Formats: sequence, structure tokens, C-alpha cells
Amino acid sequence: MTPRSRQVLVLVAAVLAVALTVSLGRWQLHRADEKLARHAALSERDALPVLDVTALPCGAQPDAGLMNRRVVLQGQWMLQHTWLLDNRAMDGRAGFYVVSALQLKGPGPCAAQVLLVQRGWVPRNAQNRAEIPPFSTPSGPVQLLGRLVPEASRAYSLGADLALPASSGPAIVQNIDFATMPAVMGRAVAPTVVLQLQPETSLSGQVVSEAPGFPLRRDWPAPASDVGKHHAYAVQWFALAALITGLYVWFQLLSPLRRRTR
Repeated sequence: MTPRSRQVLVLVAAVLAVALTVSLGRWQLHRADEKLARHAALSERDALPVLDVTALPCGAQPDAGLMNRRVVLQGQWMLQHTWLLDNRAMDGRAGFYVVSALQLKGPGPCAAQVLLVQRGWVPRNAQNRAEIPPFSTPSGPVQLLGRLVPEASRAYSLGADLALPASSGPAIVQNIDFATMPAVMGRAVAPTVVLQLQPETSLSGQVVSEAPGFPLRRDWPAPASDVGKHHAYAVQWFALAALITGLYVWFQLLSPLRRRTR
């Protein structure tokens, strides 16, 4: 390889490396802007009146105009249909998100449907990963405040998610395959999920006590909670682009120039 060819090759490699790192930095800034926009939209939705069961979408697809709206629901937990979403962390601790089916009660076209509720988080037993942590599920009618979301939490998984089996109790799964739910439940399932925000109450408004030592935690992360991480990653990528540029200028331009002028 001639010196001229080597110089061209180094230049092309440097340009590609700088373009890649700048692109990655801009992508991190874009991700931060997306989360800030979602957080602002969430704050705006929180200022709107709380919905009730009559406003729930009953069609095959969720209503995008209702997403992130707060809603008050009445119903009864279907004790045999509860799932623990695996590999969900909170405050750095491994655990599960608890998802249960709620048989809706009240007026409106959706009152006969089943709704999935992401109820809260429980820690995992580090010594026995297959153990189901104790948590309480009230057996009577309840009322709860939640937020409408398109689907339950999803974690990365290799391959397709397994169909949910019919269960007589809590089952550990990686993700919920929503398409299987009508067959599993044996009835219509509302095309949205509710993120529970507070402990459920009885219909009279009395808070239902939760299992001692294992209350369901509902410190759901806000969309903009990790914006600082994206900004930090962006700074790292831009710094790497600057470093590559500086090294190229020094070794390919300034250093040869100094040797020629001596």
C-alpha cells in the first residue's frame, strides 16, 4: 500500500468514525427529547378530569386519545388470573410486576369486559427465583385509580413470548401475549391496560389492607426519569467524535508538518 493510499484510508476511516459517533450522540439527544415530550403530555393528561368505566375503549384497538388519562374503575379481581412479569427491577432490586385481571362492574358498554391491571411491584427471593412472593388480592368488589396505557410492561426476550396458560394462581412469565388473552379468559378483554396508581379501596372508600412486609409498590418511573442518562451518553459520543478528530488532525496533519519544518 502506497503512502497516499494509506492516507486516504485513514481519512475515510476517521470520517466514518466521526459520522457514526455524532449520529449516536444526536440519537441520544432525540431519545431525551422524546421522553421530555411524553412527560409533558403526561402532565397535561393528569390535569384533565378523571374518567370512569363509561369512557373505556371497547373496540379491538385502544383509543390513542385516551392513553395516559387517569381513570377510576370498579370491579372484582379474578383471583385465578394473575401473572408476575419477570425481570422487572425497582430501585436496583430484582422483582416482578404483578398483573391481574379485573372483572369490570358498572354502567357502560365495557362493563362486562375484563381489564388487565398492572397492580404493582414485589421483590424476588434471591435464594429461590421461582418462589412466588406473598401479596394480597382482595376477594370482594374494589375501586381503584389508575392510568390507561396501551399495554403492560414489556422486557426484552429471545424469541416469541409464550402464550399465557390458564392458571389457578399466579404464574411467572416474561411478557404478556395480549393476543392470547380472550382465549385464556374465555371472554372479551378490553384493548388497553391500566397502570394502578394507588392501593385499591372498597366501594365505600376504605383502603384495603395489603400483605404485611410485601405491599405492592407503585413507584412507576416517569418517562423523563432517565433523561440525564441520555444526555450523558450524548456527551460521551460527542467527546469521542472530538477525540477522533483531534487525533486525526495531530497525527495526519500537524505532526507531519512539524517534521517537514524542522
